[in-house]
Amino acid sequence: MKKIKSLRELQEVTVYIYRDLLDFCEKNDLKVYLLGGSLIGALRHKGYIPWDDDIDVCMSRPDYEKLLELSNGKISEKCSIIDPQKNKDFKGYIPLAVYDNSKLYSGQFKDEELKISVSIFVYDGAPQNQVIRILYYIKMYVLRAEVALCRADFRHVNTRTAKLLGPILSPFFKPRSVYHYKNKVLKYSKKYSYEGNELVAPNVDANAFKEVYPKNQFEKSVQVEFEGIKSYAFSYYDSHLKKYYGDYMKLPSKEAQKPKHSADAWVEDTFQFDEE
Repeated sequence: MKKIKSLRELQEVTVYIYRDLLDFCEKNDLKVYLLGGSLIGALRHKGYIPWDDDIDVCMSRPDYEKLLELSNGKISEKCSIIDPQKNKDFKGYIPLAVYDNSKLYSGQFKDEELKISVSIFVYDGAPQNQVIRILYYIKMYVLRAEVALCRADFRHVNTRTAKLLGPILSPFFKPRSVYHYKNKVLKYSKKYSYEGNELVAPNVDANAFKEVYPKNQFEKSVQVEFEGIKSYAFSYYDSHLKKYYGDYMKLPSKEAQKPKHSADAWVEDTFQFDEE
């Protein structure tokens, strides 16, 4: 394996994964949308935000389940799906599309060997009643925090609360308990079915309460461009991004223009970078 030497090299591997995932989904009539910073990148830069280091996408629960069934975990010759439910040794609760012959160590986690990946946020149903919805996401926040307290390296987290409370609380959580809490997150995320509810959201996301929208709007797609690839977003992307990020077309300050995560990564020797 060869070590990833630059942010752009890491971006190129994730673009490879994204292209294979998108190709598989298009061939099988499955919708996959860009999400978060990746969607902003498509709209503002027609590709990666120059300092971003990952790609986030999202799918409905029914389409994600079809993806697992049709692919049997393998979306191309070089890329696979890691499903948190089926991959028992995986400590995360967000599905990943990964480059098989790769390796990544993220500063977010304690000595955890991962693969270079694209994160897949799955949309499930959300409570219609606002009070119940608030209580639901409060509990989800607690469940996610319990996973983090077993797994995270709090020297390299992004939020002030995690930096303050993580080192104090994490000694009370055993690393091997991560699977117990992960399974609780996965079960709770599907409490409200996608098919049986008018509102949907990526329930495991950090700010899912900001991402609740009518299902009929989520299922309508618009075309965007990402790294020269014809891509898609949900129809309400503008109102969503404004609610989540404010004026998302405006560049942040120079101080904020840096990757969210720290990582060391390797990919198979035969991978060809554009600059090579």
